[in-house]
Amino acid sequence: MGRKPQNSANLAAFLHIIDTSRLITVLQNDARAIVQAAAHAERAVAFLHKLADRDEEKNAA
Repeated sequence: MGRKPQNSANLAAFLHIIDTSRLITVLQNDARAIVQAAAHAERAVAFLHKLADRDEEKNAA
């Protein structure tokens, strides 16, 4: 494969490029992928909001 990243910033950039490349490939091959990804993201945000609300209630008590 080529040279490996030497520090954490380079590694993060490298992984971002790889993930972006994979995302582009998936989107090219499956038109519904973006809608499915958005639905998953929406559920994740709802879950995180629920956790935050629970923490606020706990801290208020």
